[in-house]
Amino acid sequence: MKKILLVIPTLQQGGAERVITELANEWARLGHMVSLVTLIKSDVFYDLHPNVNLIQLEFDNRTKKILDFFKLLFNLRKQIKTLNPDFVLSFLDRYNILTLVATRFLDIDVFVSDRANPYEYVPKPVVVGRFLFYRFAKGIIAQTSLAKDFLTKKLNHSNIQVIPNPVKAIHKSKNIVRENIILNVGRLVREKGQHYLIEMMSKLNIDNWKLVILGDGPLRESLEKQIVDLSVQDRVILQGTVTNVEEWLHKSSIFAFSSVSEGFPNALVEAMAAGLPCVSFDCDAGPRDIIDDGKNAFLIPLGDIDAFTSAVQKCIQDQSIREQLSFQASIIGEELNVVSIAGKYLQFCIGK
Repeated sequence: MKKILLVIPTLQQGGAERVITELANEWARLGHMVSLVTLIKSDVFYDLHPNVNLIQLEFDNRTKKILDFFKLLFNLRKQIKTLNPDFVLSFLDRYNILTLVATRFLDIDVFVSDRANPYEYVPKPVVVGRFLFYRFAKGIIAQTSLAKDFLTKKLNHSNIQVIPNPVKAIHKSKNIVRENIILNVGRLVREKGQHYLIEMMSKLNIDNWKLVILGDGPLRESLEKQIVDLSVQDRVILQGTVTNVEEWLHKSSIFAFSSVSEGFPNALVEAMAAGLPCVSFDCDAGPRDIIDDGKNAFLIPLGDIDAFTSAVQKCIQDQSIREQLSFQASIIGEELNVVSIAGKYLQFCIGK
């Protein structure tokens, strides 16, 4: 059994937080000694296995006092020395840098993972910090091949491996009744590209299909205006934030993934695991790693709304295409289940 220490700023709701929680829970279930350190004072959203040792350092990240930062650094180093794990795994770039600084000159292997689109803006201090300190990481875990290529060029690190996120378990039922719903899940922000879907609905030649967008955000008002301007009020529903996403996955017939930027396309993977035929833009980063175009989903050049519309129209008109895509897409739920992904992480970190 291994002693494992995980580091993340918080366990609030979020993609990185969900993944590290699932890794911790799976390793604890297998009998490993797992400690999880959160750095910033916040509520805990995710449930942890009772054998996971949660350590909350409760740093106030609103403070501008340099002394408080050094206290955090000292406390993290103290915890790592006390626990003396077989390896440390840290998530999120600026906190990876902190972890690497805290472990300098300790004989402990440290692995780090960035979780965002590598081409998104990163503050200069973080860019410099990665360049200076990622060299001390035993290994780097990238979510996508694009992220690996980027980090390889920027950091010249020799041990970078792509490990995708585990997909959330989807509880399947034999009694699923699909409705004429094209589904999208995501915050109403620029990166999710929902304005493309509203434009798509004005182009589709359909009578009884609706686009349902689950999520809320700062672009709601502008999207509502676009819906009115394109006269698709009867075909587009901004459902807002919901707690029953899985229920929507089961009753929808097509999933439309319009993101223009992703760290890893969790919503797309979950839709595929639920057996939904999917149409996705080839955005940075992730969809091209998991989609075999025309086999398990349709992969569309970024921003090509006509091609996107055509693919959705094809799915609507031909049930056999939907059934073929559905069968092939659902396989990803088996390939990216938490047992498999946690095993890949552990194999990489222990070097066996």
